[in-house]
Amino acid sequence: MSETNGSQKATYDSAVRIAQLLLDLRYQPLGLSYQAIQDRLGVSKRTVQRYVEALREKLVVPGGKPLVEVLTQGDRRVVRLATGTESPDGSAWELYSFLLSLRLGHLLEGTIVDAMNQDLWERIRDGLSAEKTKDLDNIDRKLFSLPSMPRDYSQHDELIDGLLGALVLQHRLRIDYAGVLGEGRTHEFDAYSLVEHRGGLYLLGKSHLDKKIIWLAVERIRATEVVRNEAGAPLRFAYPADFDPARHTDGMFGVYGGEKMTVRIALANEKTDAFLRSRRIHPTQKFTRGPDGRTHLTMTVRGTHELVNWLLSTSPWVEVLEPVELRDEVAARLRESAAVYAEGRPPARAESGEAGATRTTQRELPLGRRSRSA
Repeated sequence: MSETNGSQKATYDSAVRIAQLLLDLRYQPLGLSYQAIQDRLGVSKRTVQRYVEALREKLVVPGGKPLVEVLTQGDRRVVRLATGTESPDGSAWELYSFLLSLRLGHLLEGTIVDAMNQDLWERIRDGLSAEKTKDLDNIDRKLFSLPSMPRDYSQHDELIDGLLGALVLQHRLRIDYAGVLGEGRTHEFDAYSLVEHRGGLYLLGKSHLDKKIIWLAVERIRATEVVRNEAGAPLRFAYPADFDPARHTDGMFGVYGGEKMTVRIALANEKTDAFLRSRRIHPTQKFTRGPDGRTHLTMTVRGTHELVNWLLSTSPWVEVLEPVELRDEVAARLRESAAVYAEGRPPARAESGEAGATRTTQRELPLGRRSRSA
């Protein structure tokens, strides 16, 4: 096989590498970036380009379509088996990818999963009549999502691809996981669920290091590899019949667990009441009228790590009444915040129009100002 550069002939080593590339694509339905191919094969970017050109020129399926295709994603290029030529597992991967996008679409923008589903969308659209296609004009503007500060996973293609593969094929992974400050541990891990929580992705599964089910933040995963048995084959785990991801979030305010406790919070005014009642803050939430005349929000939670952050974000429109330990922690954090601003440089004086606009904005905050008359 020629490497299609005009003169070079394929060597035995290059033929083996091209075969390896095809084998890798067979097991990577979402494709591989040029950089990933360089790293896997130990070749230069130019060599990868020659291999891809050779595959596209020399290997075609009935009808003349190249066996592989190249997708452009930002400043990266991704190679994958062409649509309609996937491995027998391809349809399953597409279904997983499609469902993943339905549930986590706002987090997957700019990833290979997003590109794959754009292809699926285009195939569906191309199958419609001209009349029906006209109904789709401006659909990207008619349907729009504005998520709140989602994490950016556009540079995690290979990682997401590997995690999706482990979920589909139930392959045990060896995961190098970083702590908050970079310290880390290595887990042998059975991935059960990929979970979205507050704009972030988490892998929920069994750690054979901790010998229990734990949460791993995807962006802290530094590297993964498939665990293999003595024969070199991927080690598969049995998906537990009694596993339910909902059970591992029951009562938790986020992904950090802890002791169960009842929390009672007073809401400042009617605006705060209306704003919070319209949202599902926690499965156990109950709104009642307290003896002080204010609405009280009661929840039974496991762990308060993320609850404290939420309470700080809603201050001063909510007040923790119980338990005392939680009230003291929130109060201490608020004092620390106030001290930061008290010691900081005062803000520049605003023009009269700007100051007026600022006052209006504060009065119209969704949670409302705390007022005895409200």
